[in-house]
Amino acid sequence: MNYVAVINLIFLIISLLLSLYTFQFLFFAIVGVFRKRKFPHSKEKCRYGVLISAKDEENVIPRLINSIRSADYPQDKLDIIIIAHNCSDKTAEVARSLGANVIECHDPKSNTLGKAYNYAFKQINIKDYDGFVVLNADNVVDKNFFEKMNDAFVYLNKNETIVSFRHTLNIKDGVMPALYSYYFGTTCILGYAGRENFNVSCRITGCGFLIPTRMVENGWNYLGITEDIEFSGNTILKGNTIHYCDEAIFYDEQPCDVKTMWFQRLRWAKGQFLGCKEFFPKMFKALFKKENKNKMSLFVAMTFNSFLPLIMFFLFVLQFALLLLSPLFGISLQEVFLHWDYNLNWFQNLFMSLNLGGLFLMARSLISSTLIIYLMAMGVLLGSNGKWKNQRKLPMIFAFILFPLFIFCQIPLDLCAMLLPNVKWRKIPHGVNKQL
Repeated sequence: MNYVAVINLIFLIISLLLSLYTFQFLFFAIVGVFRKRKFPHSKEKCRYGVLISAKDEENVIPRLINSIRSADYPQDKLDIIIIAHNCSDKTAEVARSLGANVIECHDPKSNTLGKAYNYAFKQINIKDYDGFVVLNADNVVDKNFFEKMNDAFVYLNKNETIVSFRHTLNIKDGVMPALYSYYFGTTCILGYAGRENFNVSCRITGCGFLIPTRMVENGWNYLGITEDIEFSGNTILKGNTIHYCDEAIFYDEQPCDVKTMWFQRLRWAKGQFLGCKEFFPKMFKALFKKENKNKMSLFVAMTFNSFLPLIMFFLFVLQFALLLLSPLFGISLQEVFLHWDYNLNWFQNLFMSLNLGGLFLMARSLISSTLIIYLMAMGVLLGSNGKWKNQRKLPMIFAFILFPLFIFCQIPLDLCAMLLPNVKWRKIPHGVNKQL
């Protein structure tokens, strides 16, 4: 076996190992497209604290409060708790005028969402509630949101965390929000829905989730820039399962321009990177402990906390670079990449070998990845159960075409997240009149 064969064999083995992630994703995606778990209706109505962190959100907070008050759920069972977090506007006054309970937090050092939650839970008598629904100020909830979340919560013995379907509020604003709609649809339909059928844990993604009171008895201790990854990682390591309720829908306002999108996803990527550093070794070790019965949850969580697209890109570059060393082992580059053309001189042959070989490998990877992403977008539409039927068709069509580019952006984002030492939270501007 020569040098080139050894290199190709090594990377084939690595690719097969990484394909375990692809296979599990494909399996759960197919199941999720065609089968959604439905929880039986419950006559018992639990009492919830609806926790909403808001920083200078006086324009959009009335929209969310009104949607909660319009929900088909007993209003005496819902307490709206607004965390006015370092606000310089009238968020607190507006929320109070609409009947919400307001906790004001003025601390420049409290600069993350996790710190806002930590402060709030110290002010709340958590024993008054069965659980807490966590939303963002720019959200809007569907009329059946609390009813469906309550059905799942009661069915799961009021003991588990539940995430909901994350829809996009402002698709009509253009292609960028529609791209986010496919993005979160991929997470929910191709990721969470399939796992829920097998009690494999999901993860929380920012907002739209319900946590049982038992999980915040000692406060909220996840204080980093992506508290959702910290919470999810620790929850799964403790053997708990984060469930998914497809029928509970909330709407989230998404950025409309590339710059805002970039900095938002950069913060998410940084959190993924930090989460990977913290949880990958712990979860890998936990996989081999006999007492852990949630091994599939650990495996899935371990992979979605990793930088798989960036890893694949680096592996491609590394394989190509190692193949360039073939002449050191008596194998010419033209044998590796293409046949030698005796009508050209050695320099021209070398130039063509390097470029055509590299272009071939890159093109093959790019085309296959693009086709997979288009299949993912089609799977989202197929498994949506009509969730986009009332949306404008044109933004969704253009977003479908551009969706691979949106996904490929993750590679430079992950690279920046690895190299930049500090990524700070930036306020995302929200529209005033965006209605459901």
